[in-house]
Parts: sequence; structure tokens; C-alpha cells
Amino acid sequence: MPRKVRNDYLNCARKMPRLRHTVGDKFDIRTSEVVKWLLKQPDIAQKVFNFAMNAGVIAYDPATGEWRGADVP
Repeated sequence: MPRKVRNDYLNCARKMPRLRHTVGDKFDIRTSEVVKWLLKQPDIAQKVFNFAMNAGVIAYDPATGEWRGADVP
């Protein structure tokens, strides 16, 4: 029986196709097919954005209408 996901935004991963994700000495997160697929999912991408915004590591500048890293003037 599959586990119930407590975070609804991850439910889309239940339909992920077979993808490659090498582990071990040669692992590189930038080449993971799994990570690339996950980040293309709107619910997951929105959650990553919300995490960054709520943590205060990105900020909206209403004067320019742009988002920026919190340490960027």
C-alpha cells in the first residue's frame, strides 16, 4: 500500500516516469533526470519559490517589479 503524502504538492511525483538519477561517487545533482523532471512540475516549482520567499532569501522590489536575492542591492 503506497504511503499517504502529507505534502500535496508532491503528489504529482506519483506519476513520474522512469528516469535516471545516479548515486555514489559520480553523482551530480545538475545531471539528474529525476530532479529536472521534478522542477518542471508547477506545484513543486511553486513550493520551492514559496520556501525561498518565506525564508527571506529572495525579495520583491516593487520599484522595479523584479525579484532579487536578499543580498543583492
